[in-house]
Amino acid sequence: MPAPFGIYVHFPYCTARCPYCDFAVSTDPLIPQERYTRAILRELELRATAFAHLEPRSLYLGGGTPSLWEPALVARVVGAVRARFTLPPDAEVTLEANPESCQTDRLVAYRAAGVNRLSLGVQSFDRIVLAKLGRRHGPQVAERAIRDAAATVPNVAVDLIYGARRSSVSSARADAERLAALPVKHVSAYALTLDPEVLAEDVPLARAKRAGRLEFPPDAEVLAQAHAIRVALRRAGLRRYEISNFARVGFESAHNRVYWASQSYLGLGCGAFGCLYGDSHALRWGNHRAPAAYLSAVEAGLLPSAEEERLGPRELADERLMLALRTTAGLALSELAPSRQSEVRALVHAHLAALLGDRLVLTARGMDVHSAVVERLMPT
Repeated sequence: MPAPFGIYVHFPYCTARCPYCDFAVSTDPLIPQERYTRAILRELELRATAFAHLEPRSLYLGGGTPSLWEPALVARVVGAVRARFTLPPDAEVTLEANPESCQTDRLVAYRAAGVNRLSLGVQSFDRIVLAKLGRRHGPQVAERAIRDAAATVPNVAVDLIYGARRSSVSSARADAERLAALPVKHVSAYALTLDPEVLAEDVPLARAKRAGRLEFPPDAEVLAQAHAIRVALRRAGLRRYEISNFARVGFESAHNRVYWASQSYLGLGCGAFGCLYGDSHALRWGNHRAPAAYLSAVEAGLLPSAEEERLGPRELADERLMLALRTTAGLALSELAPSRQSEVRALVHAHLAALLGDRLVLTARGMDVHSAVVERLMPT
């Protein structure tokens, strides 16, 4: 059977840049909707041949703010993907949206365009936390957007952020409890992560953190917030199946599972990443982050890659270890180096991992220190 792959399309345009965001984003008020759509379709043709031997499983339109993309143009992109690849009729087709751009008529139009899953960037229901995150919606707008989305598509996912300024265990718990009472099938809950060394030039909150101007919750507080969210979601029937992801049974993200299983993905658009896996190697690329550079390259008939990385057997094994142990499916023991078996026993003894048949799975405690566990299991 052909190996599966996912398709990711990046729409970089936003009305404003959130102060914690390090994605490829443009706040140009004049969005070249038609031109950008034509470029996506052109890049699809340029890259499709390399994926012709694989089987598509999902289509994800992320950003940026894809809910600013005109629905008729989204329909063209979805239609072009279906025409170029044999995307199953019931395949997961996700569009990211901000609550303030979830007008009912647009949601209905996206559904008609082929979108069957909406992922809403709610982040919090706490007004103070939302303000510190630079979000433009309030809690009532977010709740209304969730209800309207659920009335339009069968699958609604929501993002939460914890560990932000002015967040607390009580606010994190309240966010999760309020969310769990709404018609949501999937929740992604991420700790606010700012790398002051890497991101400070582009991300205002990272720059302020490096300068020592802002106080963020200590690590112990962040872990307590994460625990409060997990408990609230579990009680409401949302099962944790990856470090940061929870779903009702049958609504796990098909697209994200492509990444966690180290399967190929076709990335299209400004700032998008793609990866094509072979038997013992892989090629990963990242597109130009600036829309002007991306558009110019594609319109000239060139692949818009700004960077490429070739991964060999060792790099692939390390990546597979890291990604698989993020999930509750874990990693087959046969994929671990024989020299790491003593580390496996030590992790199990410390209740950081468990053996389920022939697989190694991290416990909740182990997932809290995932990076340290992975480092211990990597071959020397």
